[in-house]
Amino acid sequence: MQTRVDHTLDHYLAISRAVAGQMDFKAVLHQIAGEVQNIVPYDHMDVVIISPDNTDCHVSVEVGVATKWGDDDESRPIMESPIRDLLTGDLDYILSGDAWEDPSFHITGHFSAPIFEADLHSRIHVPLLVHGKIHGSLNISRHKKNAYDEDDLAAAKNIADLISPYFYALSMGERARKLALSEGSARGREETLRSGALRLTEGMEYQRKRLGMELHDQTLGDLSRIYRQMTTLSRRSKVTAAEIAGIGDAIGQCMGELRRIIENAKPGVLDLFGLQQAIEAQLAQTVEGIVPKIAYSVSDETEGALDHAPEMLRTSVFRVCQEAVNNAVYHGHCRNLNVAIVKNGDSIDVSISNDGVKPPVNWAQSTRGIDNMRVRAALISGKISFERMDGLTVIRLTVPGSYSVNPVPQLLTEAS
Repeated sequence: MQTRVDHTLDHYLAISRAVAGQMDFKAVLHQIAGEVQNIVPYDHMDVVIISPDNTDCHVSVEVGVATKWGDDDESRPIMESPIRDLLTGDLDYILSGDAWEDPSFHITGHFSAPIFEADLHSRIHVPLLVHGKIHGSLNISRHKKNAYDEDDLAAAKNIADLISPYFYALSMGERARKLALSEGSARGREETLRSGALRLTEGMEYQRKRLGMELHDQTLGDLSRIYRQMTTLSRRSKVTAAEIAGIGDAIGQCMGELRRIIENAKPGVLDLFGLQQAIEAQLAQTVEGIVPKIAYSVSDETEGALDHAPEMLRTSVFRVCQEAVNNAVYHGHCRNLNVAIVKNGDSIDVSISNDGVKPPVNWAQSTRGIDNMRVRAALISGKISFERMDGLTVIRLTVPGSYSVNPVPQLLTEAS
């Protein structure tokens, strides 16, 4: 029993780590897919996000068997969803042994066709909650009938509680970005991006730092204590029910913390050791376990000039590198990846190059990750370019030299 609990906790912790640093819904879901599979096996999994701008509609992102639910992030009316009673709060959860035969999934006007087209029978649906309010749902399905029980339902609720805050933060960040683009259209794109970046950075970076410190101070200490207790019990021939119940209570309390904490929220290496070491640590973490191995290098020919820059600038540069590295590894499938920081006249260039597959046409005009990098560049009055040259994909961020030594303008200081 102790080994099973250990492994389950490991998977929950891995989910907490996996969501950190991801900047869009699909990336988060793909990062946690393997760990969820170890806790609640599935053939199809999707997350529904209720639009913060139009709470009558939702979008879905999915992994596993592809369905029309996940087509091109298409927004659909909640009233047409086969789980609308869950999304509207009329049901606390849905646990079905056979969705083909369950009449609640087949109401006229509901978009239930993918259930049959993807051969989905057993289904679990649990809400994503923030401050007691539903902003989406986690949905897990299998081809096999009667595959899930109450234990699987409880595990799905735990997973939903872990990922819900991060999906909510991404949703709010996306909303802020869209509002800024709309409100600032008359002021020009540069001012618009700055406004959107201020909102995005103010909310996201503050939460990451706060959550990172909470995890270090509280949850990791609790988990270490629980692990020592279970190790001690495992060496004994007899264990009382009261002792097991005590550990169960401790795990429950710890899960309460994990439900609201996203690990790796604060780029601590950046603060402690500088930009080059922070990027190296991020690269090592990203490529770990990937076969064949990815060779990487980080060089700084500026003698650490950016380490003396304002925190907002350093964080923005780090996040751009983080996004570029993730794209190169998970989408470019590269074998070599290099980050170089060099002086370029009065400016500083940070270039991230990889030898991965050629990006699709118009890749530099895509949204989400690419647009997030543009926003962060605009935040520090920098310029960013996306090129494909000599078999390499190169993302280059140019930082004005004055920002590396001077305080940021008062507007940016107040926002941070």
